Amino acid sequence: MPVNKSLYPDNWKELALAVKNSQNWRCECCGKKCYKPGERPLDLTRSEWTADILQVHHRNHDTTDNRLSNLMSVCAACHLDLHRGGQYSSVSEGQLSLW
Repeated sequence: MPVNKSLYPDNWKELALAVKNSQNWRCECCGKKCYKPGERPLDLTRSEWTADILQVHHRNHDTTDNRLSNLMSVCAACHLDLHRGGQYSSVSEGQLSLW
């Protein structure tokens, strides 16, 4: 799914980094420790290590609501799961089976 950058504030990278740092680079859903920018394990395939990239999710699905209390750090697999099957995304069960 391509990301529409116009839906996010100019300081999104800084906000997202603050959220990830506040959680010590762990997924708030499953507790998985994720990779920081520039970290890439050489013994994993691309699909294996990209599942452990930390992302930031809007709890209320409103990308204009960037209060820190509305943002949570999640691994890629949990982020897909949070959007699955609802009105917010077209993520399918097949996409989730990649992890």
